[in-house]
Amino acid sequence: MKKNTINKLVYFLLFFFLFNACSRDGFLVTESGLHYTIHESFGKKKPALGEIMYMHLVYRNSKDSILFDSRKLGDNFAIELMKPSFRGGLEEAFAMLGEGDSASFLIKADSLYEKVFHAARPAYINKGEKLLFQVRLLKIVPAVDYASEQKINKKKTAAEEDFDIRQYLARNNIFVKPLPDGMVYISFIEGKGKCPVAGDEVEVTYVGTFITGEMFDATSKESGPLKFKMGDGSMIDAWVEGLSLMKEGGKSRLVIPSRLAYGEKGFGPIKANSTIIYDVELVKVH
Repeated sequence: MKKNTINKLVYFLLFFFLFNACSRDGFLVTESGLHYTIHESFGKKKPALGEIMYMHLVYRNSKDSILFDSRKLGDNFAIELMKPSFRGGLEEAFAMLGEGDSASFLIKADSLYEKVFHAARPAYINKGEKLLFQVRLLKIVPAVDYASEQKINKKKTAAEEDFDIRQYLARNNIFVKPLPDGMVYISFIEGKGKCPVAGDEVEVTYVGTFITGEMFDATSKESGPLKFKMGDGSMIDAWVEGLSLMKEGGKSRLVIPSRLAYGEKGFGPIKANSTIIYDVELVKVH
């Protein structure tokens, strides 16, 4: 073997070692400190900055407890590829994958919560702990195409929900027209007190159900009424809109399409694109 060929081989091996050193946990490690294992690679195009990545994403803590699983949201979970927020970060991990690829990554929890989630590290995650991310990249879409796709999907979802609400009203012999934004306000007891306005503190009891009738949330005798200030941003706008139509002591029902509630992301037990119904009593206005 020629000397210059040997030199090239040495440089290649040195480069590979520096950028892909193996850690004690069995993961390869990039020069930036990102721990990774590629499970499947099909050699397809990798995402560019600003492009949208549809993926299945699961991440766990060191005790193997699942903290997030996008598969519960279906195949529509998508993230825009941004510039790395810190060395060895999640964005660098995503940029390593092409369509169809799957991999596992170890990401520093402290940096992740500070730089990406912009939230305090939860108490159940230890300082210095790494979270295990398992990713399969399903599809890469240009931002323009994604925006167009989302616009079409939102119109379709809105039309389907509005139809379901009309069917719900017909089944229950409710002859009330939706408000201009699509929410249905049904008054059972008008009440005799004042209507709350922005800045007022209100006390409210409620039962939250899906349009199917399944309950997902409610106040209780033990917890007492929910208290919040009108317009402080702590509640969805539809709640503020509905309560502003009520008087103290009144009872009403709010039928809320997802576009006025938790949209395509959902929240807790509320899945994406869910119409929700609240039976509300306005107990007190301060």
